[in-house]
Amino acid sequence: MYYVNRGVLIKMKRKVIQIAGSTQLISLPRKWAQAHNVKKGEELEVQEDGSRIIVSTESLPQKSIITVDLSGLLPRLADRFLARAYQLGYDEINVKFDNLELSLALRNKVPELMGFEIFDQEHHSLLIKSIASKIEIDFESALRKAFLIALGMADAYLVAFKKNDKKELEALQYRDLELNRFCYFCLRAINKGQYQGFDSNILYYLIETLEDVGDAYKELGFALAKISPNDGFIKLLEKTNLILRLGYEFSYKPDKTTVIEAYNLIQESKKMILKIMGTVKGADEIKIVCMIDYILKLIYHYPTMRLDMLREITEKKQ
Repeated sequence: MYYVNRGVLIKMKRKVIQIAGSTQLISLPRKWAQAHNVKKGEELEVQEDGSRIIVSTESLPQKSIITVDLSGLLPRLADRFLARAYQLGYDEINVKFDNLELSLALRNKVPELMGFEIFDQEHHSLLIKSIASKIEIDFESALRKAFLIALGMADAYLVAFKKNDKKELEALQYRDLELNRFCYFCLRAINKGQYQGFDSNILYYLIETLEDVGDAYKELGFALAKISPNDGFIKLLEKTNLILRLGYEFSYKPDKTTVIEAYNLIQESKKMILKIMGTVKGADEIKIVCMIDYILKLIYHYPTMRLDMLREITEKKQ
């Protein structure tokens, strides 16, 4: 049995009761019925969905469908469009295109869209649809997973750089695709009303930022693969990764010590960047410094934009 609670499908088992020959009944979860003030004689929405029956107190939202013609668009822009359409909550995306490069870009993007598959394909079009029953993860779990992937990605790049493992530095780009999947899922959940926290707008921005962090580390990895390891870049990367970890810790356990430590490390890292800029040699080292500076600007937001979470400054004595 499935029932709908604030836009989220919750699954549980219920025994079937046989009454008067052909009539079969199942009971409603008591807590859910009380929470939604369901009383005797009231009507509920019942929707058949293959092998499932979905019960809700109001009509389920209709599937959101979009048809677009991306002909003439650059493959990278078609890639971004498909990600945005998914994030905005479309359940069915019918895409038309005019060349093989666009087709490949769209096909390669679908695996990053959790719960989506290609249903129909023709020479110049793709039909991409949601399969909601395949998603067995909630918003909070997906968000934490995204953070953990970003942290693991950052640490893996640091270890590979220390070992001067150039193949690993280039191969680690696959971790960015994993991060995209969970970030996209979280953004989609917010847009579809499956997360209703008071700070959803801020959280949306921070998740977008986390996806950008993955892109930045990927670009950083390619640049690191072109130089030999040195103490200056290693120390700077260690500080950057620590700041990202502190941002993650602050998100789940906000306290003054964490945010102050993160802020001080950011200031120290800025000074290190200025010092290193005076010694860099060649375009690859310049790009590394620029990418690390960019990552620092992104992850700075994780503790500082959520200062409202600090109980010490938000609680007032009566």
